[in-house]
Amino acid sequence: MNEAARALADARRSAVALRALPPGAVASDLGGAYAVQRAVADSLGEVRGWKVSALTAAQQQAMGVPRPVGGPLLAPWFHTAPATVALSNFIAPRLECEFAFELGRDLPERDTPYSRAEVAAAISALRIGVEVTDSRLPPASPFLAELADGFNNGAYVVGPACADWQHIAFASHSIVLATATRVATIELALGNGQPVLDGDPFAAVVLLANAQPPGYGGLRAGQIVTTGTCTGVVAVPGPCTVDADFGTLGRIRLTFE
Repeated sequence: MNEAARALADARRSAVALRALPPGAVASDLGGAYAVQRAVADSLGEVRGWKVSALTAAQQQAMGVPRPVGGPLLAPWFHTAPATVALSNFIAPRLECEFAFELGRDLPERDTPYSRAEVAAAISALRIGVEVTDSRLPPASPFLAELADGFNNGAYVVGPACADWQHIAFASHSIVLATATRVATIELALGNGQPVLDGDPFAAVVLLANAQPPGYGGLRAGQIVTTGTCTGVVAVPGPCTVDADFGTLGRIRLTFE
């Protein structure tokens, strides 16, 4: 493992922010960033899923990448709701409510693009999810360094599965993120699937299938692909319990202690 990967892996394990980027953490191109990312992932645990971004041409231009990109969700920080996590495991955790798609069979890397129908046939279920985002990097670090660092993932919590996902109106499906105190329930965020590719979050899975992070052996059965925040980004308000209410799709309860 090179110096950059070692420093990023140690920072993830210890939840300590780096004061400066280690040599090699700022790759010159996308392939170099993925090489560091794989080295970090190999040392930390099994890949349980993927987060995806740079989905549109405008996003790719802003991030300086030529195609959609993915970051691994690693087993030590992957939970099934209800879940309890320690605040000490994070530096500055924030919350995102998301739609995720679980693979029922492998989607190997290949030269011929996958069609939307082919990817849909590989999906076993929709999973609602809450990502805890976090960064180990110094402020204003370049995007390729963020990608090398697992794309700002701190943890991921999956909720109930829904097999009949193709009939869901994602754009209008309401999501409420709230926390309860002794005297009141406080709404932290409200959203729906409209912000993700104009209400088509499944399209993000198709995009990742055709722009897979190299060297991981493809997208694997049992992994999820989470498609981006529907509720913006909300800071964790200290020790608390939060509930993400996805209506008919279920709830996710996450406790920070």
